[in-house]
Amino acid sequence: MKKGNILITAMIFVAICIVIILFIAAIFMSHVNSILYNLKLDMYAINKSAIISVNKNQTSMDDFSYNQKAYQAYFEKALKDSFHLNEKFENRDAMIESVKIVEYEIIEKGRKDSFTKTKSSNRVIHTVIEARIKPIIMRSFFEKIFTFTIHEDVNLNLAY
Repeated sequence: MKKGNILITAMIFVAICIVIILFIAAIFMSHVNSILYNLKLDMYAINKSAIISVNKNQTSMDDFSYNQKAYQAYFEKALKDSFHLNEKFENRDAMIESVKIVEYEIIEKGRKDSFTKTKSSNRVIHTVIEARIKPIIMRSFFEKIFTFTIHEDVNLNLAY
């Protein structure tokens, strides 16, 4: 065999390996995006449920409670239950390894949102979490890369 043939064969082999690796990475990232999207939807649903749970016996909006601590306690418990997290919001065996609640507060109308730096047009429950997703390979190398920040605001004026 000539040197040119070996070089072409090696380049084709390397190109095939790169395509396979990129394909696997694309599938994994699609899966990660799906997990993050579902986590964002769950954050919204949990906060809506917290509002309804805290105010379940209220008969009018005049009696409506804006108890941030009650909302946050409900949010934390539901988050742990939904993703099978321990008291430290961790589960090394799951795809979502850990969750950290960065911000949880009620933002009044006209006040700046610390995440988006824009004024809030309504009273909202402002939630920011950091979620660490388990990398498939090279866990110690990719650990920082697979930590994502998720922000969700739930309008308290449209609670019911």
